[in-house]
Amino acid sequence: MNTKTRALLIGGIIGLNLGILAGWLYYNSNVEVDASGNETLESPSPGEALKVGLSALGLLRMITG
Repeated sequence: MNTKTRALLIGGIIGLNLGILAGWLYYNSNVEVDASGNETLESPSPGEALKVGLSALGLLRMITG
């Protein structure tokens, strides 16, 4: 396995795990259960989504140097 393939594979696995963790944390912090036991999950506002996306891009820029 060459270096490029190994780097892409490792990056993909790390990204997958971070995405799953982010979804789990978002779900646990924003789920609401009503009296009948139904769960509701509000979607993030466009402003919040933009903040998260720009923060992720900033983090990637810091990692890549």
